[in-house]
Amino acid sequence: MSGFSLFGGYQKPGPGVNKDAPQKPPVQRFFEVLFRKFFDLVKLNLLFLIPFAVAAILSYLVGRITGQSFLWNLPFVLLSPFLAGLTFVTRNYAREEHAFIASDFKDAVLLNWKQFSIHGIICYVLFSVITFCIRFYYTLAASQGTLFLVLFGISIAVFLVFIFMQYYIPLMIVTFDLSLKQIYKNAFIFAIVGLWRNILLTAIFGAILFLNYFLYYLNPPVVLLINGLLVLFFAFSFSFFLIHFAVYPLIEKLMIHPVLEPAQTEPAESGEESAQAEGEEEKKSEPEYVFYQGKLVKKSTLQKDEDSIFQDRS
Repeated sequence: MSGFSLFGGYQKPGPGVNKDAPQKPPVQRFFEVLFRKFFDLVKLNLLFLIPFAVAAILSYLVGRITGQSFLWNLPFVLLSPFLAGLTFVTRNYAREEHAFIASDFKDAVLLNWKQFSIHGIICYVLFSVITFCIRFYYTLAASQGTLFLVLFGISIAVFLVFIFMQYYIPLMIVTFDLSLKQIYKNAFIFAIVGLWRNILLTAIFGAILFLNYFLYYLNPPVVLLINGLLVLFFAFSFSFFLIHFAVYPLIEKLMIHPVLEPAQTEPAESGEESAQAEGEEEKKSEPEYVFYQGKLVKKSTLQKDEDSIFQDRS
């Protein structure tokens, strides 16, 4: 069975990728995957646009009714669970794996909605507080002296770390079976360890916003039309794909490889005892974690629920 499906039904498989092929430079691989998944990313963006449009309408209504700028963005917290689907599919594309757009999007939302919802509320509160501090200290720094200038600088630094952490948090939620506390701790570490790639991503998005802001004053109607097309077809899925392509290798290197690669053992002695020792060492060296439903989880935890889950059922 083969054919076309708007949101990623079964299609005829391609030739695949040779695992033994030499690794290509990251920039080359990025554009190869981008062109290969271009129309899939467009479909994914259109799918995500449905809940985004609902949140945008609610935001407009809240703004009109309350008149409070603090509450305008509150409806976008409802969008948080749907970021799970966007994250899961683009993560798979970033690591050059297949994803069924509609079904995997839905499954990721249902599996991760709780953590994403809590994270969305936390982000809304922290973002509101940090941006208030930035505006407050910037206003006082001009008239009240050095102390408020230092506080303004600290607020900017905290805001940047907060932004850097957002590159990793959604990706870790859909990839690991961890608590939010553990995910935040890891995200803070990645905000420092992956500093240069975080700065590069922020600079790319900042340059796009600056260019958009600059061009708006030259020709507003054209810029508004272009922005509308970008939001409709590209903005969300392409941004998430770029982020995950940049940061997933670091997560894979520091969090996935160490627990999936068997530990190296010393050469065993000859004889029957050495064979038994080898068997025990091989058993000990088996990875404790496995991927299940897109997440890296402890094998022992899953075996308690379903003893045969890792058996070959073919």
